[in-house]
Amino acid sequence: MQHDPKMAQSNNLSEPQALRDLKWAITSPSLILESLKEEHHSEVPDFQVIDVPHLENYLTPYSRFRIGTYFEGLVLYWLEHIRRLKIIARHQQIFEENQTIGEIDILFEDEAGVVNHWEIAVKFYLFDPGDNETGSHFVGPNVKDTFEKKMRRLFDFQLPLSQTHFPEVDRRQAFVKGMIFYHPDHSSPKQLPEKLSPRHERGSWLHLSALSRLTAQHGELRFLIREKPDWLSAALCSKSDDRLLNFKELQQQLETHFQHKQRPILISALTCQQSVYREVDRVFIVSESWPWIG
Repeated sequence: MQHDPKMAQSNNLSEPQALRDLKWAITSPSLILESLKEEHHSEVPDFQVIDVPHLENYLTPYSRFRIGTYFEGLVLYWLEHIRRLKIIARHQQIFEENQTIGEIDILFEDEAGVVNHWEIAVKFYLFDPGDNETGSHFVGPNVKDTFEKKMRRLFDFQLPLSQTHFPEVDRRQAFVKGMIFYHPDHSSPKQLPEKLSPRHERGSWLHLSALSRLTAQHGELRFLIREKPDWLSAALCSKSDDRLLNFKELQQQLETHFQHKQRPILISALTCQQSVYREVDRVFIVSESWPWIG
């Protein structure tokens, strides 16, 4: 199975999930090339001095919603409470002729006094080299989104909103993290989409019928089904964690799921290292008809 050894991981089981996710949000590689030129904007913070109860309390309203909202909360905490930047506006709705035409994620003034407009996103795409109904080879798990579609939305619509309505903005940037998932039988793409960073984090994907391939390379594994919004940092579990599944248990749960639903399931495969189960692969399991699930 394919796994990115550079995936931002924590080795400390005592670290709360929120802190591990914050680390991932800040230190994982950008999914897109546009963000790479700005990665020098701030030194990596000392995570040991972060007030974890304050972080967890801050994230509470974000944790109740979709993964993108949770990720946005992590980024906002970094900007506001770690970098201590001046936040000018959040979720600023843009109106024309009394009609809402869009919304700006965040405007802030950075350490150098530069006014920034950021659009914040976390995205997960599966590489499918064949033809499919989307017209893209980088497809969202639910086949409602593609990498190219998201990039057009960000760069052709959302970021230009501030040019007209907030002329004081000096810099416009998409802050995008995420992962691309590859099937083990598919060759790597010869050419990536224009804005996709070659440094992106990688996982794997399999059809349900090929589930047994999970155990082929890593020996005895345990598995964790990742529930939203817990899709960000690498899984880290104690031996006694009752969420851990053996292969047979995983197979039973997935077969039951796909009898009734088409929704892909994200799992972590873990091995025991120094008495702790650590993630060695992140895998989307999809139905036999994926990506033709419409």
